[in-house]
Amino acid sequence: MLSKSFTTIASAFFVLTAVSAPARADSAVTCTDVSTPISVPGVPNGMIFGRYCRSARPTSKALQILVPGITYTHSYFDFPGFEGRYSYTRFMNDRGYDTLAIDRLGMGRSTRPPGGVLVNAFSNADALRQVVGAVRSNGLEGRSYDRIVLTGHSYGTFVSDLTAATYHDVDGVIGTGWFQQPTALGVAGIVAILWPAAIDARFFGTIADPTYVTTRPGTRGFFYRRADTDPAVIAADEATKDTASLSETTYLLPEAAGLTTRIGVPTLRVIGQYDNVICNPLPCTRNGLARLAPALFPAGAEVHVQPGAGHDVALELNNVDGFRAELAWLESRFPTG
Repeated sequence: MLSKSFTTIASAFFVLTAVSAPARADSAVTCTDVSTPISVPGVPNGMIFGRYCRSARPTSKALQILVPGITYTHSYFDFPGFEGRYSYTRFMNDRGYDTLAIDRLGMGRSTRPPGGVLVNAFSNADALRQVVGAVRSNGLEGRSYDRIVLTGHSYGTFVSDLTAATYHDVDGVIGTGWFQQPTALGVAGIVAILWPAAIDARFFGTIADPTYVTTRPGTRGFFYRRADTDPAVIAADEATKDTASLSETTYLLPEAAGLTTRIGVPTLRVIGQYDNVICNPLPCTRNGLARLAPALFPAGAEVHVQPGAGHDVALELNNVDGFRAELAWLESRFPTG
């Protein structure tokens, strides 16, 4: 059972923190940095950072709230450089879908509690629930949304599942780099590449708590299938890596208790055929995962396996294959009329 917030947020609203220049050359889409106040156990005055990108004119399409995985920030969904080649937000924005890509609690530009023990699956889901509630109550920059879909990657998918299953406040879940839980070899592989962020050159002097971790230098390739990846992307990923908390491994308990059966809304899973976290030791196949889906997702689930891809499906050479599957699912599940 999730812990409740210590205090009630008096006014759930988004506060504009910075405004960027138009994110697209034709200015049809603009992006703004926003934040929302949150209160979770041990963090009564927290803040979740978000990057809100919207089309020039309002649409009736669902808003996607984008939730990154461990050691990633919102930039996973709008990967810098490469002329936007690896930007999920650009792909969706150009097709009329507004997006809000967040940094989860404890990472990026969101509040990082001094103790990593406060950053776990439950506090992440609670914080995400408050972001969803703020959007539903107050909209974003004067624009309201009748339907909200959580789009997660890896551990961000798990947080999205947990939020949907606990609070029942969203209309759908898209999950990438995640099915129901990692394999044993997948977990072992992740643990093997982590070390304390306090001793990593990228975070030296800014993080002291040893329960915050990041990936060891030179190990980001674990998240990719090298045959399907530009080496420059892995290098850029290494240069922009973030942190995770050891307490986030509490995901194992709720998963074992049938979390996915309680999601209650339609979901889509997009998984790389050679995902080291989910498809290890055997490659994933659509037929194999589809056979498991009805029992795990009684509210309905579709499965798309991105051929030849590894874990970071949005950052690999054939990322558009997955992007198109997500677009097709959105358009079929949430028609605009």
